[in-house]
Amino acid sequence: MVQSMTGYGSSSLTSANYKATVELKSLNSKFVEINIKLPRTYMQQEIVIRNLLNQKLQRGKINAVLNLEVLNPEKLKLRVNKPLLHAYVRELDGLRHELGLSQPLDMEYILGLPDAISTDADDVDPEEMDLVMKAFGEALNQIVESRNREGLALEQDMRTCAEKIAQSLENILPMLPERLENIKARIGNALADLKERTQVDVNRFEQELIFYIEKLDVNEEVVRLTKHLEYFHQTLSEVESNGKKLGFILQEIGREINTIGSKANHAGIQVHVVQMKEELEKIKEQVQNIV
Repeated sequence: MVQSMTGYGSSSLTSANYKATVELKSLNSKFVEINIKLPRTYMQQEIVIRNLLNQKLQRGKINAVLNLEVLNPEKLKLRVNKPLLHAYVRELDGLRHELGLSQPLDMEYILGLPDAISTDADDVDPEEMDLVMKAFGEALNQIVESRNREGLALEQDMRTCAEKIAQSLENILPMLPERLENIKARIGNALADLKERTQVDVNRFEQELIFYIEKLDVNEEVVRLTKHLEYFHQTLSEVESNGKKLGFILQEIGREINTIGSKANHAGIQVHVVQMKEELEKIKEQVQNIV
């Protein structure tokens, strides 16, 4: 099954005491790149969440955001940094006297200073952690479904393009005998003209002619291209999505098409070679978005 690297998933779960909201987005990337935005209290759990995302999504640029809300005030764990507050008050009070200011210090302002009050990051409530992991699980299921839907559309487009390449190849086959006969006729006429003007070793020339015609033969390329196209369709049907493998097969397909084009020496064949290259480029663009 083909799976796209682009997708979106989200989940918002609520318990009696907490609300956890997870949002996942993924884009194209050669490798797996995971960017996670977590509350400070979850820094120690980042590796667990990162491994879960890596295991499920495997490839792509993944952005994950977790937002937490405490619904029960009794679950709030605040820590007042008293030594820091005393230092703030001492410095601010000294500055107030130094500047000759009469108004007293504003406690609300002081409590809003950096690190004056913080949440307790040492422990995460198991109830909250369980809610968070369930939310990540639901969001992951959604993004995988999203990627699968996009992958199905990509697969259909790529199969259509591959079938057009196969059809162009079929259109080339009837032209091959005519092409060789035309080459032989041109060479024969050239040989006849050459005989009238100079002495030619006919046996040696015929050997060279056979060698030349064999070099222009594209039957092997046609067979290999047919096999590569079959393997491409087979790989699209595999259980695991494998964009890199598909890319390697496309390299081989492109190599055979280029060789047929370079050997063609036939206007009708060149038209179909150009069409095959056009369809191949479409597939290459789509494969870049596959896991």
